[in-house]
This record gives sequence, structure tokens and C-alpha cells, in this order.
Amino acid sequence: MDPHARSRRYAPGEALFSVGEREFRFYVLKSGRIALIDRSATGDLRTLAIHEQAGEFTGDVANLVGNPARAGAVALGVTEVYEMNADDLRRLLSENPAFSDLILSGFIARQRILEDLEHFAGLRVIGSRFHYDTVRIREFLAKHRVLFTWTDTEEDPTTDRLLQRFGLQIEETPVLCWTGAALLRNPSNAALADLLGLRQPVEAETLHDLVIIGAGPAGLFAAVYAALEGLQTVVLGDLAPGSQAACSSKLENCLGFPTGVSGAALVESAAPQARKFGARFAVPARALGLAFGEHVGQGGARSPIVVRLEGNEQLLTRGVLIATGTQYRKLSADGCERFEGLGVHYAATKAEAQRYDGADVAVVGTGNSAGQAAVFLSTRAKRVYLIIRGARLGQSTSHYLSRRIETAGNIEVLYRTNISRTVGEGGRLNGIEVEAGGRKQRRTLRVQAVFSLLGAVPHTAWLPSEIRTDQDGFIKTGRAVLEDRQSLARWPLKRQPFLLETSRPGVFAAGDVRAGSMKRVASAVAEGAMAVECIRQYLKGA
Repeated sequence: MDPHARSRRYAPGEALFSVGEREFRFYVLKSGRIALIDRSATGDLRTLAIHEQAGEFTGDVANLVGNPARAGAVALGVTEVYEMNADDLRRLLSENPAFSDLILSGFIARQRILEDLEHFAGLRVIGSRFHYDTVRIREFLAKHRVLFTWTDTEEDPTTDRLLQRFGLQIEETPVLCWTGAALLRNPSNAALADLLGLRQPVEAETLHDLVIIGAGPAGLFAAVYAALEGLQTVVLGDLAPGSQAACSSKLENCLGFPTGVSGAALVESAAPQARKFGARFAVPARALGLAFGEHVGQGGARSPIVVRLEGNEQLLTRGVLIATGTQYRKLSADGCERFEGLGVHYAATKAEAQRYDGADVAVVGTGNSAGQAAVFLSTRAKRVYLIIRGARLGQSTSHYLSRRIETAGNIEVLYRTNISRTVGEGGRLNGIEVEAGGRKQRRTLRVQAVFSLLGAVPHTAWLPSEIRTDQDGFIKTGRAVLEDRQSLARWPLKRQPFLLETSRPGVFAAGDVRAGSMKRVASAVAEGAMAVECIRQYLKGA
């Protein structure tokens, strides 16, 4: 570790770091022992692990990406360590492949171990399952893969004791608690991002080589390849890294994962990999628009592109990759708006599966995402109704997935069926009314949740008119730009657009947001890599 690290000695009981601490320091044990500790619901300290062999090290993925420490560490007896700050650790990870493989594999493994520990408390959310803001906070934390414990004030027997311990009244919930104190009462998403250190400040005066707008598979893997090529890269996203893909329960079409991989697991590996090679992340950060200067020279060199951000911030860049992906269409059934987040959901993650354990639920949609969600939820739910408009599954669902749905004992497929109305009271969804056979047949399904995975709407409403889209809002690239008379008339260069280049030189698109893409995770990953090569050619003036 020399010359990056320094030696430090800690006295018995002295803290190396505490829960919630943001200034990450990496420790490798030389002698002595280090205990990793967590605080339980009652306030007692629990030992998660003990490092006692020379060469063992502290830290996990959360530390590496800039999140606060999720556990504390204290010296057991006189302890001597090597200490390194976050910047020096990233530099060493980039320069030393063997060291990098060891540390990153350990960090990723610890992330999964912590997720599986039933007694791990970490950050605590106290609030009712029927309170919209409780649901919002839990979804925000889950999407950003922040480990937390939820105390449901509706039925958790420890509620009164916890509220008394933190000096709270039930009316003040939802509330976030950490290290024995109430931190935030009903915080906004922006306040949550600040608390957790998710939002890194943007460098407004720096001219970047590439700004990637969108932190889904296409954007993440483009960041890996761009950083590997030495491009000064920033990734923007108004959602957590991975976006919609991170909500996929299981992906089985990704090369190298024969047993499948969850979207969250794929993202957890990709984001640290991009950071390892120097890519910077500003997430959450929403792009509101692009502003262009005039091009100079035959190669297409131009004055910097300005990326305008929410909060009157901006970034200067030589190239842009738009990888904002898509989102599912809103459910149009009567009354569903009042149950959004309280029974109507647009993702089926581990958190939702646990929430509706043993309940009857419904999934709406005909594509692979809906099929995967139905199979995933069937492992926890009592019954899953899969509602589709078509006459059979195979029209838009992979063959292997159709077979799994058909052979599952607790999935009932309702063909040629639509949801017409949601039913519930007091903020609780307790049923849906469905119509089949051209509204000739109506029935009410007593379900506690509906997962709507209908269609795809691209995130392109924010784009300026210079970026041409098709009639559905997907971005035109390459040959499609030349086939559009209006785009062709505006194209300022003698050369043709690169394969993934939009109607504006220097602006590229990849993944689901691009017209003509396959709308699959594997193809988005490939397009992200391809886009970097196109961008390199553009930056070289080709």
C-alpha cells in the first residue's frame, strides 16, 4: 500500500469510524483486532464481524461510492492499521489490478451479506405503510440501494418504545433515525440525497470530454468504457444508478450469468467499476436542456455543449450521450392515482415482494418485464393475476418465460382483459374491477397491489428541437437522421452522422431511448460500449 497509506495506532475502545460518517477512510489491519458494530432497535450495540488477521480490511460498496458508513468500527485492544483516504484508494484501485480485484470483490460480497442479515438495523424508517411519504422514502432508499430497517407503525410492537426512545409523537412520522437520534422528519427526496451523500457537486467551470445523461445499463456501461479510454466523464441521472433496469427481479439474457442476475446486482457491479476508472457521478441530478454553440471546421469541432441542470446548475462538455431510457405508462383505470405508491406500483422489487408476502396481487402487461415480475412475485404472494390485453402470452413474452408462467401453480393469466377501476378506502387498495371480452364480462379481484408494467414512454420531453425524435418520442440516430428531410436539412457537416449520433453533431443516443433499439438490457449494454467508440471518433475530429 506504500506510498499511499500511513500507519496509525488506536487505543482499546477507540473508534476508527462511526455510523453515518461521510469521510471514508480505508483500513488494513496490521495487528490487534477491529470490531464492526451496529445499533439494534433497542439501542444495544451488536457486533457484525471482527477483523483479527493481519491483512483484513474494512469498508464496503457504500463507502466507495460516497455514501455514509453503515456500521461503526472500534479497536479491541491496542490496534495498529494502515489508513488510506478515499482518493488514494481509488487511485490505487485504478493502478493495481490485483489489489483492485481483491478489494472490489470483498466490497461487493459485503454488500450482499449485509442485505441478507436479518438483524442488521442501519438506517431506520419509522412510519405507516398507509402513509404516502413513508412509501416514498422507502422507495427512494431502495432504489439507491441504501440498507435500512422499516418499523411499520400500524402493527410493529416496538413502535411505542422506539417513538419514546427518540422523543417522537406518532403524528411526526415518517421519520429517519440513525445512531440513536432522530435525523429527519418526513424529509424530501433532496434532503435524503444530501443526508446520504448521494449528490456530489458538479464542476461548472470544467470542460468535460463526455457527459452521460442517464444512469441505466447503457449509461453505466458507456461510463466504464469512456473512463477506460481516459475520457473525463460525468454521469447524470434523476434516478438512482440503474434506473428501471435495477427494478428487474431477474435478468436471464445477460451474457455471463447462466443462472440469471437481478437488475440491482448488475448495477451494483457496474457503478463501482465505472468509478474505479475515474468516472464521476452526479445522481440525483436532472438534466433540463442542452444549449449549443456553432461548429467550427470540417471535422465538427465546436464550442462546448452546455447541459442545463435543475437548480440553475450547468456542465460544459465536448460530447453528450443521451441514455435516459424509458418509463412504464401510467395505469389509466379510474381512481388509481390515489393509490399510487399505496397499492399501485410501477416496479416489482424485493421490497415490494416482502411487503405483499402472502397476499393476492395483480400484474398488468404483456412483455418480458411483466412476465418476470409475475414469476418473481409468485415466490412470495399467495396468488398472482397476470392481466394481458392479448389472446396469448407468446406474442411479446419469451418462450421460456411463458412456460414458467403456465406451469406456476399460483399464477392465473387473464386474457383479453383490462382494469377499469380500483377499489379501496382509507388509503388502502383492496381490489380492482376488470373487464374481459369487450366489456361483456366484469369481475372484482380482491388484491392488495397492482403492478403496472405497460409499454414504454421515452424520457425525451426535455430535449431541444435540434434533437429529432420519431412520432413516439424516441431519438433518431445514424441513417434515420439522413432519412428525415428536416434533420438532413439541418445537418451542418459534410460527413454523415455516426451510427449512434443524433441530428446534432456531438450528441449521441444509446439504449431504450433510441429509435430502433431492441429494448433489452443486453442490447443497451452493447450500445453503451458502441457509443463510446463513436464519441472517440467525434472528439478526434473524424
